[in-house]
Amino acid sequence: MTKNIKVIFDRKNQAAKTGIGKIDIRIYLKEGERKFETVGTATPGDCEAAMQSKAIVAKVKHYEQIINAMKLFNEDMTIENFNNHIYTAQAPSKPEEKVLFKDNDLRQSFIEFCRNRFENEGLAKNSVKDFNVVFNALEECGYLNTFADLTKANVMAWDTWLRMGNKRSDYTINGYHKKVKKYTKLLWQLEMIESDPYQYVKFPKGSNKERNPLNEEELLKLREIKCKGYLERARDRFIFMAYTGLAYCDMELFDFKTMTEKREDYTYIDGERLKTGSKFFTPILPPAMAVLKKYNYKLPSITNQKLNEYCHLLEILCQIRKPVTCHIARHSFATLMLSYGFSLEEVKKMLGHKDIRTTQLYAKLSTKKLEDSVTKKLKKLK
Repeated sequence: MTKNIKVIFDRKNQAAKTGIGKIDIRIYLKEGERKFETVGTATPGDCEAAMQSKAIVAKVKHYEQIINAMKLFNEDMTIENFNNHIYTAQAPSKPEEKVLFKDNDLRQSFIEFCRNRFENEGLAKNSVKDFNVVFNALEECGYLNTFADLTKANVMAWDTWLRMGNKRSDYTINGYHKKVKKYTKLLWQLEMIESDPYQYVKFPKGSNKERNPLNEEELLKLREIKCKGYLERARDRFIFMAYTGLAYCDMELFDFKTMTEKREDYTYIDGERLKTGSKFFTPILPPAMAVLKKYNYKLPSITNQKLNEYCHLLEILCQIRKPVTCHIARHSFATLMLSYGFSLEEVKKMLGHKDIRTTQLYAKLSTKKLEDSVTKKLKKLK
């Protein structure tokens, strides 16, 4: 029998890359009714002590009491009902129950902390270069030098500095903020600062680059091309993404045994996006399932950089006049689903978008089918 409440460390296997893993409480009520709640972060060496902290132990005990009460009164064992008990009955943690993993000296250098982090995260050289550009600019502006400087006012001053002279677009500036926000959020999760200043500010994101997803005919070309070795494995991973909608980072964390549910004719992936933390529920379409069966339900390993390099070769071999990348695989899935009549809300759920406006971008991309249909059906219109 599956235990209703369980504390889990680093379920997304991030500690090996970043040195820090999340501590989650898994709440399992019945099949199809489960949730994960992040309650802290720790290093692999600190995780056992952190998982046994008073705050986490108290929360687990409280959740077990709620589940026992639900069973006693024959309540429907759903996450919605469980949440109703949480939000109406849970008392806030006492200050002395906070989990602290490092000394919270606000005089420490924020820029040095960030550089040490991203230089030891195993990022690709180009990514490290991009981060250095951002933190060189941050060092030059002088507004966010120490932990104590991480305030709403200083983040707004940093944004104003970035916009001086109109040298950077909204899209570029948003990229700068995302890289800095990554580490202010980490500091807040580590309880080294009282709050994440980016929680209180909002800046224009700018427009995304035009997407050019593959159509069904082009996806068939990729599926049918004969190739071997690394090229074949890269092709298969691209096909898996194109027929599930998973981003590369979420595909890396995919585990067939723990993340899938069989419902009627299809198997679904029930997961949480690494990038945003939002939930997604997406079908494994037949071409993606064929890939899983081919590799005994464990996808072959390949880095994002190498996968994109091989995808470029596949693009040439298949004579596809569009960029073939990991990112395009996800866009292709969204457009494919829309072209088969799925609603924006349904595609939003499959992709794990937080805002339907993000999904609406794909609706603009799927007009080609309509254009072809109008041309064909209205050919004889007088």
